[in-house]
Amino acid sequence: MSENIDVSIPHGIQQDIKIELMDMIHNCEDPFQIIIHVAKYLERTSAEGGYAQIVKDNIRSIYGIGLGEPKLLENELHDIIERGKKLKQAYESDIESEEVKKRIEFAIIAHRKRAEQLQLMIRSEKADRIEEEKKSF
Repeated sequence: MSENIDVSIPHGIQQDIKIELMDMIHNCEDPFQIIIHVAKYLERTSAEGGYAQIVKDNIRSIYGIGLGEPKLLENELHDIIERGKKLKQAYESDIESEEVKKRIEFAIIAHRKRAEQLQLMIRSEKADRIEEEKKSF
């Protein structure tokens, strides 16, 4: 590499994130949360708004939906439920337009269906993992 590295700063300008990363590892933090934490840091330092959310969405898509990681599916389920609650509050507020009210109602129904799908996926993945663990002994 032909990068010019400034060695005048003993541990580099990224010392804080390096310490945070090691602390998270030593504290047995969830690896996905560590990645998201680093992505948030990169978003702040690069001024690339939305980067952390892109990383989070991709982790959920690949490891959650794609590989069936229960914890990530549970995180997505939690987010779906929270959005559903906000939609319900909006639906119950004073909305004059029937068209808007119908759209919100449709969104609530879609969120309920997605929550049910995620619950089934979580149950299935957990059951499969238990079966695999039982086979290992």
